[in-house]
Amino acid sequence: MTKTQTDYLIVGQGLAGSTLAWALLQAGKSVLVMDKYEFQSSSKVAAGIYNPVTGRKFVKTWLADTIFPFLENHYQQLETSLQAHFFHPIHSYRPFPNANIQRYFAEPETHENFRYFGTVVSDLPMYKNVVANELGGIVTQHSGWVDLPVLLEAFQRYFQKNNLLLSDSFDWAACQLADNTYTTATQVINFEKVIFCEGFLAHQNPWFNWLPFSPVKGEVLTVRFDEPIALQHIINQGAFVVPLTHHTARLGATYSWHQLDWTPTPTAQEELIDKYKKLMKPSISVLNHLAGVRPATKDRRPFLGLHPTYGQVGIFNGLGSKGVSLAPYFAQHFVDFLVNQKELDPEVNINRFTSLYLGHEK
Repeated sequence: MTKTQTDYLIVGQGLAGSTLAWALLQAGKSVLVMDKYEFQSSSKVAAGIYNPVTGRKFVKTWLADTIFPFLENHYQQLETSLQAHFFHPIHSYRPFPNANIQRYFAEPETHENFRYFGTVVSDLPMYKNVVANELGGIVTQHSGWVDLPVLLEAFQRYFQKNNLLLSDSFDWAACQLADNTYTTATQVINFEKVIFCEGFLAHQNPWFNWLPFSPVKGEVLTVRFDEPIALQHIINQGAFVVPLTHHTARLGATYSWHQLDWTPTPTAQEELIDKYKKLMKPSISVLNHLAGVRPATKDRRPFLGLHPTYGQVGIFNGLGSKGVSLAPYFAQHFVDFLVNQKELDPEVNINRFTSLYLGHEK
């Protein structure tokens, strides 16, 4: 039986695990990534949109001024390093849903607040027969989408090429914290820390099942336009339409806190098509329908940190529906904590839920 030494054992090669492993490698640390690839991953289903203006009330997303410049630089450099194309910057067009929102964006203070991210337009003539935008809307810069299946496959190739990937599922009994070892059928892995990036499967983790996850099922469609359309923006209001080609687009997404599985449902498909008809005018047909479960949290903030009792066990999870936006910045933030002993932001540090852990242990 061989012996392997690594600084960090990363469990999960979804967006969170891959991005954290990459950031640790850039910091000069050794990593070993473990993923069996037999479980469903929300990262492989998600549309991968990043957008600085969010929600029904058109507000700037949390930490937008810090996160969005960071993520654009991150994905651009990553494309070069991994020799793959997965980063698709494209402006978003968000039609105003009502006159109140329209008046809000007419105020000078709003203009100043959104100056870096958005421009108010009375309408976009190119979409006269395409988008229902009678009230005008806002065009947001610094938005786009990341092709997550392509990104994760590129990460997988890189990890495999450099012997950093262990194709196996994590076995709790094989992990001994007394001597920081993990034993497989062929090797004993000695680690400094093991970091769990399991997404939705974290609810099965005996070290972190006390954290208040609030997983959300989401469903997306790939649709075909009956006539070719040259969309130059992601259209986003109530639903999003991400152009893939002149003939196809991705349509999403639903949010459900029930029936947390990866099975597409007719109800969700009907909901998305109904939202599409309120937003867009061209007729469509459905080509594909996917579902996944987002690892969201009760307070809509990620989970970063080390276990309150076992300091060699950590978690990087809870990125929810904004994983593409949050993963690059907070992976680096976590590395600064792990490697450079910088303080974690209290809003993401799992220490904010220490009382839940103490109650769980009683």
